[in-house]
Amino acid sequence: MDLQHRFSQLDFESNTNTQDITVSLNSLSFNHSLSNEEKKYLCLRVRHHAFAVTTCAHAVYIVSTLNEMRQILSEIRHPINQKTIQFLHQSPPRHALKIGLIGCGRLGKQVVMSMLKFTDVKPNELYISTRRPESIGSFQKVGINCFHDNKEVVRTCDVIFLCCLPSQIHAVADDITGHIRPNSLFMSFVTGVPLHRLRQMYQHTNISKTEFTWSMKNANHQWCIGETVNLALEKDWITNTVSPNIGNVKMDGIVWSSTKVIETVLYAAINMCPSLHLTTNEVLQLLNMIFLSKLDSCTSKLTWKHILNDDSLAVVNQGNLPVFDISHVVMHDTPMTMFFKNENEQQLHQMILKKFTSIFAKFKQP
Repeated sequence: MDLQHRFSQLDFESNTNTQDITVSLNSLSFNHSLSNEEKKYLCLRVRHHAFAVTTCAHAVYIVSTLNEMRQILSEIRHPINQKTIQFLHQSPPRHALKIGLIGCGRLGKQVVMSMLKFTDVKPNELYISTRRPESIGSFQKVGINCFHDNKEVVRTCDVIFLCCLPSQIHAVADDITGHIRPNSLFMSFVTGVPLHRLRQMYQHTNISKTEFTWSMKNANHQWCIGETVNLALEKDWITNTVSPNIGNVKMDGIVWSSTKVIETVLYAAINMCPSLHLTTNEVLQLLNMIFLSKLDSCTSKLTWKHILNDDSLAVVNQGNLPVFDISHVVMHDTPMTMFFKNENEQQLHQMILKKFTSIFAKFKQP
């Protein structure tokens, strides 16, 4: 009777393509067939979705930030008149990162879709190694490099996301250990495996992993359960929620992450700079350009003292750049960790967070 009534309310000539007749039908909802005991665990569904959205947001931030650094340098070194570009219908020169994924199950697919939507990564700059490349034929059709060769990914790519199952990490480690390029950033999205163990297995210092916090008491807080990751990331309140937790101001959120993702990208960017033949002053200027968003009447800037300890400052003062063990950055406090806890640096904190959220705002549907 309920369905029959909804049919009678529809104007089929004008609304057939815009209305869903199953909306609000409780009998078709995910929760309807669950027992009261099973409903106690619905919070885990929210948690799983929130972790997926946050993981994809961080992948987008990592790629966007490092690609912006490359693009700024490319435009400085190879300036082209914008009017000439428009007249000849040419694109500005690209010096983009090559992005790799090892494993492309549900999370891997979501990461790829998020990067295609919210970054300027081109399909041919993505490399996916999966045991069943035929299962991602839609990615191949748009020009993404899909195959089953983990070594090829790590030999080719500047940033690698590990998206395999926990049961597969040993086989992947056996396959690629010794083949990862020294300055490549290796980011693990595999749950349940601590970073120190990953570092030992993969014998790579430029390695990091996502770390999120979840509290059962926040399980009933607002969340966009049921929406795709990309639709979720179009919402301003979602991008604010999944942005790194600077100063412990968002501990009441449904999920939160530390500032380690920002620290990972910043120190990884510095590790990439020696091959770019930049002076230490140029590197600092570049870091301010890619990590800070402009705020009205704010002239604050990052300095080397925000970023480096005394030993590393001594290296910079000699005109050189230190090399960072990214796994150590993630597992221990750094000068940036202390900077993020400093309440007197709130202007810079706001500029960094605005930069994070602006990445998604730029690509939202009008």
